[in-house]
Amino acid sequence: MNPANSDVLDLIDSVLGTIADTIDDGEFPEIGYYGSSKKNVDYREMKGYIPVDDKASYIDGRKVESAKTIASLVYGLTQFKEHLEQGLSMSLRDFYYLHKVKRVQNVMNITNQSETNRLINLCERIIRNRGASVPREEFGVVSSPKGTFYGDVTLSDLSGKRLNCNSAGEYGWFISSRPFDVDIHDINIDAAVFVEKEAMGRNLIELGLPESLKIGVGSLFGQPGRNMRAWISRLADNEVPILVLVDMSPWSLRIFSTIKSNSIELANIQGLATPQAKLAGLTTGDFWGRKGMLSGIEHSLESMTKSDVTCAQQNRNIPSISQDPILSKQNEVMLKKRRKGELEAFKAFGYPLAELKQLYVRYLKTKSNDYDVKLI
Repeated sequence: MNPANSDVLDLIDSVLGTIADTIDDGEFPEIGYYGSSKKNVDYREMKGYIPVDDKASYIDGRKVESAKTIASLVYGLTQFKEHLEQGLSMSLRDFYYLHKVKRVQNVMNITNQSETNRLINLCERIIRNRGASVPREEFGVVSSPKGTFYGDVTLSDLSGKRLNCNSAGEYGWFISSRPFDVDIHDINIDAAVFVEKEAMGRNLIELGLPESLKIGVGSLFGQPGRNMRAWISRLADNEVPILVLVDMSPWSLRIFSTIKSNSIELANIQGLATPQAKLAGLTTGDFWGRKGMLSGIEHSLESMTKSDVTCAQQNRNIPSISQDPILSKQNEVMLKKRRKGELEAFKAFGYPLAELKQLYVRYLKTKSNDYDVKLI
């Protein structure tokens, strides 16, 4: 058995044992945890969102709904324990269907997956190790792999197989659901570029930029999952410069801020923030700056929709955006101009592929130089 699994099993046994002892003593269990609200989360520019154990919440077993929650908690932890002991993982959907067992459904009366997802989130907050939340991946609850990484990085994944991320397929390596348990053997890249859109990430690989610039290219597939954010953090911890290439939109500012600062909801989960991450584009300066590299295709910009404008207005109240001078300025310029741009805009130049490749190279080198990251 994985030693880490053994530690988690001990923690689960401790919680289950405490609940059982309390009931045996004829008392109602009361379980404390720290929620994901602003009163328990702080934002710091160099660390992102961090948990603050300020005001605890309690599940009081004397109340009917709380008693149901405790019963669900015991059932859930028991299922995690059984799967870990057998070396099996489960998906969020699996966990929901475990509550469709008739005898369980009759008691728990779970009606949709959001209820079981909340229960998993609660388990993360209750099961703590040295004051830090134990992430659901350590319970064996994992998401489908989301995101890929291509580049000269050699690692051993959870199967124990050794591989190089530029030889794992046309897109590279599909990011593990538990990247902190991956062994990294060798890193031969000067920077890692993470691209919001899968299509552009694929184009950069097809044009040979990872080899010619000695970079890694990651495709985020939109808002990055926990696994991708943890992988980005791991690379940064290994002193790999992180550049993030996203659309010029209020929504994409949120994508970048999540990579850089994590989120309020998941502030209790360590290792998901990468404060060193740099915004490499698209930016308002690309189109409207004095030396904007994309000013020639300003005509390709589209009008912001009502939901885009609402998002930008809401961004003013998100600490990781409003308190970041660069992101705040980007947001305000977009609100003023009411325009947005997509990564696909590079195609609006109408260049032959050879010239398009040189544009990508020039763009990435210019952006990286702004952050003192030198690409060959």
